[in-house]
Amino acid sequence: MAGGWRGLLREESEHQWLAIAVFFLFILVGAFALEGTQHFVGDTLKPLDAQHNGGLVLDIEYHQANSSYTALVYSPGAGYHFFTEHVDDGTTSVIYTPDTNDLGRDVNFVKTMPDGEIVFSVSDNQLIGLQSNLMVSYEYSTNNGEFGILDVAEQTTEGATQRLLLTQEGQNKSFRGVSSLIPTPAMSMTAGIQWHSVEAHSAGMWLAIGSHSTTAGGDGSSPAAPKARAALGWIAWDGTERTPVLSQLDVVTYPGQFHSISSTPTGLVVGGTETSLHIGLDEVIFDLETPSSVSVADNEGTVWFIGEQGTDTITTWDGEILEIHLLSRDVPLDTTAVGVNGDNVHIHGTNSDGMPIVWSIDVKANGSIESGRGFLSLLFIIGGGALLGIMGKHAFEQRKALN
Repeated sequence: MAGGWRGLLREESEHQWLAIAVFFLFILVGAFALEGTQHFVGDTLKPLDAQHNGGLVLDIEYHQANSSYTALVYSPGAGYHFFTEHVDDGTTSVIYTPDTNDLGRDVNFVKTMPDGEIVFSVSDNQLIGLQSNLMVSYEYSTNNGEFGILDVAEQTTEGATQRLLLTQEGQNKSFRGVSSLIPTPAMSMTAGIQWHSVEAHSAGMWLAIGSHSTTAGGDGSSPAAPKARAALGWIAWDGTERTPVLSQLDVVTYPGQFHSISSTPTGLVVGGTETSLHIGLDEVIFDLETPSSVSVADNEGTVWFIGEQGTDTITTWDGEILEIHLLSRDVPLDTTAVGVNGDNVHIHGTNSDGMPIVWSIDVKANGSIESGRGFLSLLFIIGGGALLGIMGKHAFEQRKALN
């Protein structure tokens, strides 16, 4: 009897060690397989089947309510075309075309406001808005002078909508607030500063990015080619008739320029060619140490930093974690415009042959069941669970047989 027990225990021990060895072998194989799927999944070159096919997209805004978009497109020999393509029904609303109203070359910018209105400007003291299928013209008084409009930021405070305009004032750039369609006088100009973009930060406070050029050789650079430094400007304006005020100016000491501002739930993210900054709601600045050629926030507030053509990584920032993703292919284009449509970030530009292409990123594909890594992770869980289940079932049957 005792000999039988010893034989059974010895046999079961051998089975257990064999099962454990198989289980650890499965773990090793799974680890190597997962290591092989570390490349980012979800980026693809889109087929050129949209209205802008064959043209270089200079600026584009995707509509928040549907898959339509408004784009400024240039084609050699055909000129500038500015239009809205309604993807749902396949129709196109022409805004400017060389054949009828050749103002596309005069479009200074195209931008989506928080309420979904798309605005642009082609004439002094005028802003045009696209609301659904309607075109609305905002004509601003010339009592305080004439000016071009290069950018606009908007915020709503206590139910009132406030807009701050980046304006062209002769050879210089400045800011004007708009109160009841009456523009304020221009903000006092700062020598050496050229502003590029502006965004609302908090109630009564706005953030602008620009470049600062010193006098020739004043910063130690060659007198023949003084360097421009990136600049941040804090602008105070409370939505009244008072003139906006530059409350603080920060000029960075390192090279490079800022190129974009993205709004996120945690504040603003300023993208730059040498580094990028997160500016919290408390105005604390955090250096992300992330260079990019363009950056954009998706619909969930994650900012995507896209590098130059040939870069093998892209970086994301969700407000807490900065993550670098290794691409399965290098960035395939020089970027001219970027936009967000649903769960996709669309980057427009030209490939190495100078041909227009669209590179698209599915922001939810990486790490999901659609990706190789997500699939292998699920397969690993199922396989491991199955092995443990078989071992448990076998042990239960052996114990039942002994009883």
